Amino acid sequence: MAVLTAVVRESGPIAVFGSAIRHRHLIWRLAMREFEAQFRGSMLGRLWAALGPLLLLGMYTYVFGVVMRAHWPGAEGSTLRVALLYFVGLMYFNFFLECINRAPSLMLENVAYIKKVVFPLDILAWTSLVSAALRLAISMAILFVFFLLIEGVPPLSALGLPLITAPLVLVVLGFVWFLSALGVYVRDIRSAMTVIAPATMFMSPVFFPISVVPEPVRAILYGNPLTFVIESARAMLFEGHWPDSLGLAIYSLIACVFAWLGRSWFMSVRSGFADVV
Repeated sequence: MAVLTAVVRESGPIAVFGSAIRHRHLIWRLAMREFEAQFRGSMLGRLWAALGPLLLLGMYTYVFGVVMRAHWPGAEGSTLRVALLYFVGLMYFNFFLECINRAPSLMLENVAYIKKVVFPLDILAWTSLVSAALRLAISMAILFVFFLLIEGVPPLSALGLPLITAPLVLVVLGFVWFLSALGVYVRDIRSAMTVIAPATMFMSPVFFPISVVPEPVRAILYGNPLTFVIESARAMLFEGHWPDSLGLAIYSLIACVFAWLGRSWFMSVRSGFADVV
């Protein structure tokens, strides 16, 4: 029974969270060190974590609202509202892009840990994820501040944002595990992801609502893990609608399975990392 319990703990679905819980303090320290390293040496330091999203919001407000005069169904004549709608999509897409772009080189950036037999390599995916999640949290805070200034008090349904963000985190975690392991053996994947990852923006409802997409194409877009999250976030913030319970349940189940499969793949091939690097 003890052996079976150990196997389930290390390779079963619970292992997705088990390793992170056991090493949570180490993950947090590594994530904070990584977060700080991005701003080390700059004059404004950690202020860039907030300035980046603010500049992005201002740029898209000007380009799409003033220059292109883009329209959004239900938000005609409100440049600032359209900018916030864009920002919701960009906020989640940038989180996804940051993790996916870095994933193929994640192990190669941490060769010293690979050489240490006792180091839990699987937590490096969590470290990368937590670092990106900190910036996502900052972007969310900025979103709520500007929403309060432009739209007023957010509806009660806005409290449900963590509900739809959590399964996206698991999906991204699965991608990071899979790509970080693959990147050790197939170095070309790093170059390929610099093209593939940004292209997913055009397959995500970042700059358009899913309702304007033709029905046959809409089904394809829902295969993108960002679509459900972005659409639900906008509905909760701007329409006061809670996420569809059945859709959220299905999405969460798929996210859990995907994260487990990603970690299973990573654990099955990690023994060869030291021979390759």
